[in-house]
Amino acid sequence: MVKEESVRDPDSETVVYESISFQPVVLPSPQNPVLSLELVNERALQYDMHLASERYIQRYRPRYGYLAVSAAGMGLGLYLANSPAIDADRLSGRERAMLNLAALSIGTAGYMAMKPTGDARPAGERRLLQKTGIDIFLDTIPAPLPGNAEAKLSIVRGEDSLVSKRNVSFSDNTISMHLGQKTGIRRLPGTDTTGMSILLEYQNVRYEKYLSLPDFMQEYVEVTSSSVPVRTSPATLNNNIIRHVGSESRFPFLSDVDDRWYRILRSEGPAYIRKNESEKIWQMADTARIGDLIVMPDQLVFGDLAIERNLPDNQRANPDAIAIAIINGDYRPPVRYLPHASRTGQLVEYYLNQVMGYYADNIRVFENMTAREMENFLDDADSLMIGGRYLSMDESDLFFYYYGHAFSGPGDQMYLIPVDYDPGDVSEKIISFESLVDVLKRLRSRQTVLVLDTDWSRASVFGRSTNNDMRQRPAGSEHLEDVLTDLPPGVAAFWSAQPGQRSEAYGGNNGRRGYPYDIFTWYFFSALQDGLRSSGDIEEYLERNVPFTSRRLHDRAQNPGFAGSRDVILVPDPQIPTESGDRNDENNELNDQDIQDYQGTQESPDIGNTANNSAEQDS
Repeated sequence: MVKEESVRDPDSETVVYESISFQPVVLPSPQNPVLSLELVNERALQYDMHLASERYIQRYRPRYGYLAVSAAGMGLGLYLANSPAIDADRLSGRERAMLNLAALSIGTAGYMAMKPTGDARPAGERRLLQKTGIDIFLDTIPAPLPGNAEAKLSIVRGEDSLVSKRNVSFSDNTISMHLGQKTGIRRLPGTDTTGMSILLEYQNVRYEKYLSLPDFMQEYVEVTSSSVPVRTSPATLNNNIIRHVGSESRFPFLSDVDDRWYRILRSEGPAYIRKNESEKIWQMADTARIGDLIVMPDQLVFGDLAIERNLPDNQRANPDAIAIAIINGDYRPPVRYLPHASRTGQLVEYYLNQVMGYYADNIRVFENMTAREMENFLDDADSLMIGGRYLSMDESDLFFYYYGHAFSGPGDQMYLIPVDYDPGDVSEKIISFESLVDVLKRLRSRQTVLVLDTDWSRASVFGRSTNNDMRQRPAGSEHLEDVLTDLPPGVAAFWSAQPGQRSEAYGGNNGRRGYPYDIFTWYFFSALQDGLRSSGDIEEYLERNVPFTSRRLHDRAQNPGFAGSRDVILVPDPQIPTESGDRNDENNELNDQDIQDYQGTQESPDIGNTANNSAEQDS
């Protein structure tokens, strides 16, 4: 069989040119700000083209109908040529021979008229015939690299050099980088228009690319005030409010309506928000873990989750209560960045105000504290005023919440990690956990609740995997309990994981959809949402849910801890009067003005009541 198309002659291969270059594998996008480049060897090869003759093998079988007819014809011919019954003796020898030959030919023709069965099988034999032309073929293969090969990365933004000739290693001929992690940029003002230039060099190979901000960052509208209404239309009406959202809530930006309104995107569709209560920002997506190329989806807006809006109805205020929250999440490599820190701080403040009855002026949230700031806070805690009150008031309830990294050091000493912690710095900017406990002892509040959503694992701090199947309690657990049980009476202390375990996020590697919180934080506030008030009830709730969820999502042990009194009341019961919970000196009840003042401090993402809507309309 001669093939009609031309084929290459492999023996005629000639290299026209070849070059080594970086080829993009993944280009950045606002949802996935990852750049992946592969070092490849690109060659142009020339081949002579020929017609090809190929040999095939075909099976056949007889055609049984033809065979029967030919056999009958052959028999009849032989009978006529040789039978005396028809005076064959009168035939000459030449005539008889011709008749016998004709009969045999009929029989042979019937047998040879066979039918092919099945497909022809190539025998693997090919012969090239005449030349028909030439063909140029582009061949791209991974470039050969030594095992320790490194390239030089430089990133410039405007006049600022963000990365200067930093060594980056290859992985299977590929270099991948998350732009946020490499540059430290996670958000920019909405008025910023400066992109970045990327230069990657390996020996004499260069890759240069300029990225504008929309190439790798998403434009959002961020709320700058408390209890801001999101509306169905760009007008200030009483009946077009979808919900109220808290400060730092973030929505994808769609367009500018006019000089007063932004058009934004919610999960249900477009909505509108006033410009004087918000601002445009550029935000970069974060990866699930350092080194992963799987980018987490954009977080839901605060108030979209059930835990952020379906709160129990609690009308009892606690005006003398004071709350402090330290929320550290904006760590720099190699320390693991905590993407849910800001939202966690918002949830803590929201529950303190809406469920636990703390006045908004009495809640202080410190985000991304450096070592110096944390040291100053501990040194000046006795003189720190919140809402016009000093912390060290015997009649005040104190709530302290810490979210961030920590680890245990030599001698099982516990340390909190500020956001400027540098493991390469000999001074090691770390804060002794015992010093925090000493401050809480000095404050002498009426009752104290200490909540620590952290673990004490260096593997967690630096993003390394670890096997947390703890069958025995390490010495660090006993030391931690000794420190916390040394607090004065009326103290309840919760912590999210035992030393050696990791405080896991509510989301796993098995495809399950998670939530933008850690497991411990989720269930701590779920307990309050379910109406639990005492520290003992909350401790039992955490013990039932946190270990099971960690096993289900991460196949790791996470055992929350508790120390102190089980009788501390976190949420005041509106049916039980208290001496310090109300401010009317005459009859120990809230007067109308107190209730109005208290309601004015609320920051709720739910649809506001008619009075609040009317007050906003009047303003």
